[in-house]
Amino acid sequence: MKKLQVLLLIGIMLLTGGCWDRTEISDLGLIVATGADLVKEDGEDKVWMTLQMANPVAMVPGGGGGGAGAPRAFWTVSGMGRSVRTASIAVAERIPKRLFWGQNRVFIVGEEAARRNIIPFLDRPLRGHSTRRNTYLVVARGTAKKVLEVEMPTFRASGLALNNILELEGGTEAIMPVTLNDFAYRLGSKVTAPVAPVVSVVPQTSLTVEDIKVPGGPSPTIDISGIAVFNPEGRLLDFLNKEETLGLMLVLNKSKEREITVACPVKGPQEPVIMHLVRSNSRTVVHMDEKGIPSIEVKIRTICDLWEHFGSHPGMTGIPYVQSLEKRVNTHIEKEIKMVVSRAQELNTDIFGFGEEVRRQHRDEWLQLGNHWSEIFPGLEVTVSAETSLRHRGLTIEAPGARKEHLL
Repeated sequence: MKKLQVLLLIGIMLLTGGCWDRTEISDLGLIVATGADLVKEDGEDKVWMTLQMANPVAMVPGGGGGGAGAPRAFWTVSGMGRSVRTASIAVAERIPKRLFWGQNRVFIVGEEAARRNIIPFLDRPLRGHSTRRNTYLVVARGTAKKVLEVEMPTFRASGLALNNILELEGGTEAIMPVTLNDFAYRLGSKVTAPVAPVVSVVPQTSLTVEDIKVPGGPSPTIDISGIAVFNPEGRLLDFLNKEETLGLMLVLNKSKEREITVACPVKGPQEPVIMHLVRSNSRTVVHMDEKGIPSIEVKIRTICDLWEHFGSHPGMTGIPYVQSLEKRVNTHIEKEIKMVVSRAQELNTDIFGFGEEVRRQHRDEWLQLGNHWSEIFPGLEVTVSAETSLRHRGLTIEAPGARKEHLL
């Protein structure tokens, strides 16, 4: 009996050992970015899928990278089909590798596809087992294919460049990352409208001597700025500009670091003062009048550092000067938020989640308001109040050469 157990144990060990079901990395088509466009083919709408793939052979030491005629580290391949899945199969039929979606970092949807309806293009990525829910979703001005075909100076793969920009610079300036999970959550609310960052293909502005010598001119690059606004049904309505995006990020507590330019309290716009926003916190308060009509109050608290006074006027040590700067920052922030609120009401899309706040804070009243929110939101009264504190003024309080007898 004991010998039988030993033999059985040895047999089990033989089955569990080794790599009998291994898949070599060189046999996998590692997808790093995906693009989906809507095109016309024989009068019928088709999905054009573009996959940006990594070539592991060109990345490993001794893999042949770096020399003339060496294999490229990244490449793109496209296919067309009636749906996202059939288009992906069309791509798979063209390459001698098994598609692997586990490394996909960015999903780009073309403008035409987003305007028609983005939901059908997201069904397969959200349904797939290998899709990362933290994959970034981006809307392309024009086509997603054009974005993925751009070769960046620092990253040969524009998809990886997009991922790094969203990951490292998200929350700075007008860059607001949105994942597939974030977008799906907003779609499911039926009240809060979905949004996504926008990418464009633009001319290269920083040129080297080698770039100038390239036949046909320098290669383009990509730029992320602005927000694509959707209605609750998933159709792209319009794009927010940079200022409107900054206001939206403040309301949603998505603004990490950014610069705010205000005029010098004495010299005016001739001497701009650059304030660095270190931290911001917003709070939405819902008020109900006696008729049950809601109004919104957005309260913003920010902490800023003075980073630059591009001028020569003295008086940076004066308390009135500091207070004046804080008031100017408050006015600037309130103006940005009011601008994006007006734009959202014009589009009749609640991108701020005000409806969700009404539901949370006044649950009983929401039972009456919920079904009519699309009628209420365009005329909703929204007030904004900002409170700014100036934390530091840097290592040098005064501008070089400033005289203290001219204090403000």
